[in-house]
Amino acid sequence: MSKSYEERMAEKYNFLNKDNEKQDIVQNDNKETSANEPEVKEEHEGDTVNEESLLVPLDAWNTVLNQLGNLHEASQQMAEARERAAKAEAEAEFLREKLKNTRQQLEDVNKKKKFFFF
Repeated sequence: MSKSYEERMAEKYNFLNKDNEKQDIVQNDNKETSANEPEVKEEHEGDTVNEESLLVPLDAWNTVLNQLGNLHEASQQMAEARERAAKAEAEAEFLREKLKNTRQQLEDVNKKKKFFFF
C-alpha cells in the first residue's frame, strides 16, 4: 500500500528526523550540565525554542497536514478536469466545423443535382 501524503513529505523534508535530533541534543545538553554542575538545575525552555517558531500539538499538526494533502490532491484533480474540459471544448469546436462543412457540401450536392435535371 502506498504511503500517505504526510509520510511522503516527512521523508522528503526530514522534519520528523530534525525534531528527533533536536530532542537528542537537548537531552545530551541536560546530561552534560547535570554531570558537570549537579547543584545548578535551571531550565531554560526559551533557549531551545526560536522566537519565530510555535509549538503545535501533534494531533493538530497532523490534521493540518492531512488538510494540506487533501488540498494538493484536489488541486491536481481540478487541473486534470480543466485539461479534460479544454480537450472536450476543442473537440466540440472541431465537430461543429466539420458538421458545418458537411452541411455545406450536402447543399452543394443537392444544388448540382437540381441543376442537372433541368
